[in-house]
Amino acid sequence: GMVHGSRWFVDNRPDLFAGASEAIGEVGGFSLSIADDLRLYPIQTAEKGIKWLRLRASMRAGHGSMIHTDNAVTELAQAIVRIGRHRWPIRRTKTVDRFLADLSQAYGLELQEDDTEAILAKLGTLGMLVGATLQNTANPSMLEAGYKVNVIPTEALAQVDGRFLPGYEAEFDETIRSLVGEHIDIESLNDDVAVETSFETTTFELMASVLRQEDPAARAVPYMISGGTDAKALSSLGIDCYGFSPLRMPENLDYWRLFHGVDERVPIDGLTFGVRTLYRFLMSC
Repeated sequence: GMVHGSRWFVDNRPDLFAGASEAIGEVGGFSLSIADDLRLYPIQTAEKGIKWLRLRASMRAGHGSMIHTDNAVTELAQAIVRIGRHRWPIRRTKTVDRFLADLSQAYGLELQEDDTEAILAKLGTLGMLVGATLQNTANPSMLEAGYKVNVIPTEALAQVDGRFLPGYEAEFDETIRSLVGEHIDIESLNDDVAVETSFETTTFELMASVLRQEDPAARAVPYMISGGTDAKALSSLGIDCYGFSPLRMPENLDYWRLFHGVDERVPIDGLTFGVRTLYRFLMSC
């Protein structure tokens, strides 16, 4: 999406963005119901970087009935297990620290910095989002090797979806290299930056203000997403980006479970709320 959209425009028509210093995009401004008189509206001010990798093990081919100690499939499988089971260290960024502080106050919880599992357990489904923004991640997602059961292939391939926190790209690269070992080549398929924008701005405050005008129970909070948006491309032009596509969601709707899932949807009332709120914001800029 970004490659043929925002990235293409940034690379080929940067003149279209002349004079722009801020932008708004997706994945922010939706409600999280805490109580009858309190709904949090996370606004995206940060997102993890992307490292989509192809791992390649190349060794001697042979017959499946023989003893074969230099097997590309075995070598790759062991590397994939090490990556998939690796426990990445917790890294707290400014955005996530603020988000956790706001969550703690809203839920009336004491979230201890060194007890990540307890934090995630207390947050329920929301813990999936928070957990992914507390550390780098690397998830094996594709495997390819061989063409016949009795032939040991020369080559085995795997793909890994890696995401790194702002400021921790070097740590990600070094860790992956140490996990896969010296016999496996690493090829980058997609490499894009992590982004973190200040949330102590007049623009953020304006978003918070228009949300309160439409929903008196609204409280805007900054947060980080684990995915990627057009902010990656636009940030290369020095544009600060915010995820702000307002939606007021029903209390019983598990919004995060719907992302890229079966029956992904938003309620019509929530969309109508979003149009009104976004109109207020744009008319106030």
